[in-house]
Amino acid sequence: MRKCIVSLFIIALFLNMIACSSSLAKTTYPDTIERQIKEQLKEKPHFDSSKPVNIVKMVKTPKKHYYIVLFTYSPYHTEHLGDAIFKKEKNGYTFVGGLASTSQKINYYAMYLDNVPYNLVYGFNEENRIRTLRLATLDKKSSYTVPIKKGTYFVHFKKLPLNTNLEKMKPFFIDCYGKDNKLIPWGECAE
Repeated sequence: MRKCIVSLFIIALFLNMIACSSSLAKTTYPDTIERQIKEQLKEKPHFDSSKPVNIVKMVKTPKKHYYIVLFTYSPYHTEHLGDAIFKKEKNGYTFVGGLASTSQKINYYAMYLDNVPYNLVYGFNEENRIRTLRLATLDKKSSYTVPIKKGTYFVHFKKLPLNTNLEKMKPFFIDCYGKDNKLIPWGECAE
């Protein structure tokens, strides 16, 4: 009887491991997000729907119920890194904006989430070459430093004062710093 109980326990444990491993293999984002991104990209010129759109990162924004999704796609011969912003609602995720993209390794822009201004910086950080970004505008008041966590892709939000004029946020200047806080030339950092 004891052997039978131990055998049943081992079988149950084995079946649980199989069930857990298959659930871990699933994507960490709903398929509807990828489908909505593809639908939105169809509106862009030169989008080839036969090429894959790969979701590479999904991050909750500082504003409740909003998520930014980074994705890669190839509108021309080079791979682009793009963003899409979704709002989580009772019935799923709804596309609300974004779709900026770049063939460079870093992209940035100012935006509003529920009438609150934010600066968004995201990028591709192969081999963790970037440790810190120093962002500045011509007015110098909006300058700040962004520590970059280890990982292939990064996303950083900075809440701006409510009275910020987003047009005056441009142009933005970015300096990249790598190991030992050494300045990385822009060509190596972003292109």
